[in-house]
Amino acid sequence: MNDRPLVIKFGGTSVGGGAQFIRAATIAADAARNRPLAVVVSAMSGTTDTLIGFARSSVSSGTREGSVAELHRSLAERHLKAAREAVSEEYLPEVEERLLVLLNRLIETIEAPATDQAARKAGIAVFGERLSSVILAGVISSQGIPAAVVDDDPIATVGSFSASDVDADTTRERCAGYVAPLLDDGFVAIVPGYVGRSPEGSPTTLGRGGSDLSATVLGRALGSDEVWIMSDVDGVLDADPRLVPDATLLPRLSYREAGDFASLGAKVLHPKTMEPASETGIEVHVRNTFAPERPGTRVSGFEEGPGVRCVALRRNFAVELPCVSRRHRKEAAAVIGIGSPDEGDLARGRRSLREAGIEAVHSGIAPVGLVFVVFEEVADAALLVLHGSVIAAPAPAGEVA
Repeated sequence: MNDRPLVIKFGGTSVGGGAQFIRAATIAADAARNRPLAVVVSAMSGTTDTLIGFARSSVSSGTREGSVAELHRSLAERHLKAAREAVSEEYLPEVEERLLVLLNRLIETIEAPATDQAARKAGIAVFGERLSSVILAGVISSQGIPAAVVDDDPIATVGSFSASDVDADTTRERCAGYVAPLLDDGFVAIVPGYVGRSPEGSPTTLGRGGSDLSATVLGRALGSDEVWIMSDVDGVLDADPRLVPDATLLPRLSYREAGDFASLGAKVLHPKTMEPASETGIEVHVRNTFAPERPGTRVSGFEEGPGVRCVALRRNFAVELPCVSRRHRKEAAAVIGIGSPDEGDLARGRRSLREAGIEAVHSGIAPVGLVFVVFEEVADAALLVLHGSVIAAPAPAGEVA
């Protein structure tokens, strides 16, 4: 029995419908039998996009009664359906009532006069996570493990209403006041992901994908030693599988490598997720909700040593080419090999591009790892070539460019 709280985050596809809520609740209930548990939950897949889209359109065209009614109807239909499929008869009436209260509050937020449109947008956007939190608490309770939604948003923020910065000290105080008492009483504490509170008490957001960040921020505040990020993939792959079909699972990454990979576009993690974890040594375990028996990817302070772990593609920047009569600019992209490369890795990458007939406008070793700049039209091909070469076996001793 580990008495340090575990934090589990479930993404939007992990709570996409009644069956998915049940699967997520089963994982949470099993974990809660062994240690205190806080769960961060995203909105049901697609809900936040709907809310943000509505907030934007209603600003530009004015709030229309028919469109507000349609939003209420569609959200009520989807969330009540999921609740009725997943929550037991004992807890369903309370869950249904709380969902309808939240939906009515959403409509009040939409229709209220607003002088600050950024604040209004954030106030509307957070309702997706609030709705899914109520359902998940009911489903976990239905499985015999008491669960409750935290009364007030525990993550304190400063700055803008969108993509706000976290106030770590105030968040720690709020977690001590709102989350820890539930854990002490034996409840699973459910926290809406992505959601924060301004110093004035208004809702804010942590930006797109901010539920991952919510989880590690919460873990830091609670003194956790482990955070699980649950989604619909097996873990972190060594390249974007949409561009590299044979991308493989990375069993381990360091905080630095995971942060760099996320900053360069890896979709599994929010770029800021690793900052709270690295500060306090929390191990982040990226796992698949739909195949929890698979090993996933573990992210910690451990550095594997020399070599390239993964490759990322950064598009859309220009290079200037000197010609005989003039200069002109051409679109380029960079393939970046993240890890701790050496000159042998660089030489192997250069050679593989030459053999494939791909010109490298620039190549070298930077703080993030290997960097190969190529023209945009061959960027996808260069990514495939370098994935097959620089992540392969280490370079033979004495290899040169």
